[in-house]
Amino acid sequence: MKMRKKKRVVLKTRSAFFLVVLLLLWASAAEPVARPQWVNLSISPSAISFPAADPDDQPVVRASNQVSLTISLPQSRNWVLYIRAEGDLSSAQGVTIPISNVSWVASPKPPLLDGILVAGKNIQLGSGQGRLYNGVLTFSFNNSWNYCAGTYNQIITFTATQL
Repeated sequence: MKMRKKKRVVLKTRSAFFLVVLLLLWASAAEPVARPQWVNLSISPSAISFPAADPDDQPVVRASNQVSLTISLPQSRNWVLYIRAEGDLSSAQGVTIPISNVSWVASPKPPLLDGILVAGKNIQLGSGQGRLYNGVLTFSFNNSWNYCAGTYNQIITFTATQL
């Protein structure tokens, strides 16, 4: 059984020197299964942002808030959690920034893992066993003078699977 959470990444620059990123979250329906089993994935808050920063002073910008996640199952079962960026950050004008500039630090370790987003690839974010699991992700953005000012978007999907 899979439950998917999606995030939309919006990257704004106030000038060529400053960056702000906003991630929006929403859920999609779970796939039906033959037996009455379920997995619930909750992600909060519904948005995070990266504050504007001078790349010389802050080459890595940490998100203003952390992302909390909860996985709950009907009984003590094994689970796996994946994260996926559907592509690079892109603006309405067709300008892109590689999604690999967005990374996260996870807590607790284990069962969660730190990582870097990769366009079009599911990355295992963690795995464990139990009825309830709570974790925290802190996202960061590699800041650079090379990025054009603008708003950038991308969809990020979280998938929790019960084994």
